[in-house]
Amino acid sequence: MRREELQRLVPEAPDALRVVLAPARGALLPPIRSEIFGPERFAQHGRSLGLAHRAVRPRAREATFFPRLRSNIDVLRSAHVYLGALSEQAGGSDDSSPAAEWLLDNFHLIEAQLLAIHDGLPGSYFRSLPVLLDEPLAGLPRVYGIAWAFVAHTDSDFDDDLLVRFLIAYQGSRELGLAEMWALPTTLRVVLVENLRRLAERLASHRAAQALANLVSDRIHTLRLPVLVRLHARLAMRGVDGVWLAQLSLRLQDRVAGPGMPVPPALLDWLQQALPEPAAALAQQSADQTADNLSVRNAVTSLRAIGDADWPDIVARGSVLMQRMLAAPLFAAEDTTTRDGTLHGIEQLARRSGLGELAVAGALLGLMLAPPASHPLAGTAGHWLAGDGRPALAAALGLRPAPWRRAWQVHAPALALPVYLGTLALLTVALGAALLAGSGLAGPAALLAALLLLGPASEAVVALVNRLVSESVRPAHLPRLALAEGIPPAHRVLVAVPAFLSSAAGVAALLHRLRLHHLANPEPQAQFALLPTGPTPTPRSSRWTRRCWPRRWRNWPR
Repeated sequence: MRREELQRLVPEAPDALRVVLAPARGALLPPIRSEIFGPERFAQHGRSLGLAHRAVRPRAREATFFPRLRSNIDVLRSAHVYLGALSEQAGGSDDSSPAAEWLLDNFHLIEAQLLAIHDGLPGSYFRSLPVLLDEPLAGLPRVYGIAWAFVAHTDSDFDDDLLVRFLIAYQGSRELGLAEMWALPTTLRVVLVENLRRLAERLASHRAAQALANLVSDRIHTLRLPVLVRLHARLAMRGVDGVWLAQLSLRLQDRVAGPGMPVPPALLDWLQQALPEPAAALAQQSADQTADNLSVRNAVTSLRAIGDADWPDIVARGSVLMQRMLAAPLFAAEDTTTRDGTLHGIEQLARRSGLGELAVAGALLGLMLAPPASHPLAGTAGHWLAGDGRPALAAALGLRPAPWRRAWQVHAPALALPVYLGTLALLTVALGAALLAGSGLAGPAALLAALLLLGPASEAVVALVNRLVSESVRPAHLPRLALAEGIPPAHRVLVAVPAFLSSAAGVAALLHRLRLHHLANPEPQAQFALLPTGPTPTPRSSRWTRRCWPRRWRNWPR
């Protein structure tokens, strides 16, 4: 509603009320809420939803729902401001509802979701996910439709066991990629913020409509019927005309029943035609408000629960790919980081081959569980994904190995050190030449200056090159076992700490540090020991030193 028009019709309306009820904001959207499903019904819905979801890979530069997320946060902020100032601006006539209290008390948590979503899952990641083809969520990631269905049929209440059952049922009819599974926690946050936006806007608009009805009833004797008709039409564009009529009817009933100036009959007749059953409308509003209170509480609680949930465990239980890979005993015993490397390798091969991730995992498991006896590492996934067994896995998937790729894998380790040293030398010479170019020195003076600049220039170049290498090359993690129940007796280990035994005080310090290592790692099957890496210094005049030490060690510094 244009500010000037509402100000002309109801001059007492505060600015915040006029902003909330402006028709330019569009009609209110219903909350993301549907029939509550139990476990069996959820499993059935997951299978039917998987059959109904048609998805394709997104096109380049395809829009995502992040702009809508920013809009949601902006609307939530405006609703927060209005709900916080409504009592003061509207004369304190409205009582605070539980939903408003939840929004006001937990708004910091809701506002933090924008940063958490952008940090947890950037837009480029979403653009790599399959998008839906059919309405009402056409163009959005398929995982968004899954999260929407879960939020709608749980009334925004997060239950990890129910989610796992829903995902397993969905994958019974439609394969989900591992990237989609890991996008689920962030997507659930996005849908919950969307639902909170709708609930907050609905709550603020309903309370604003009730406040406007109170203002109108206070000056009903000075208003003409065309003013009420105009107000009703404008509020209908916002979708709050029913709330306004119900509140106005309630206030006018009090005026009709009590003493005072009677309400004009024409206004009562119009109100009777516009709202034939005010009691039923008030009862429906009370039921809707109760449902909204529950939805807001569930959504805020779920935002906390999603952040605290054990998502590696949820993905492991809800992903068919993970369940199939866990059939390999060695994969099941590996650490989470090592498992992630295996799963990323499966994703890359699936994209290159055009096959599904389950097909790639099946071929990999076929080689892992029936390995040739000649290779001791044939039972590990890394042997087939990044080791000597990769050509056999590529052949099983129908991939033609690129000759240059194999040549690069063979010769790259040998070329790494010469390229590194050559780069350092070239950049050092270039930096020294650039510094000497404008100095005007020549002959012996220039040579001396070049020698003096060699040390500082090389240090700067080494620091720069090392920084570039560390920022651009990912570290290669060694495969690790999880050992969730501790080190078994068959794998008893001795941790040897190399050290120089230089003096009695140094030995005491090393023993103290060794004891700290032991206390920090209370493993019954792990022991710690010092491993001297050099000869123990002794007086130079020692006969044992002259007889037993090599000549190059006799002058060992004390």
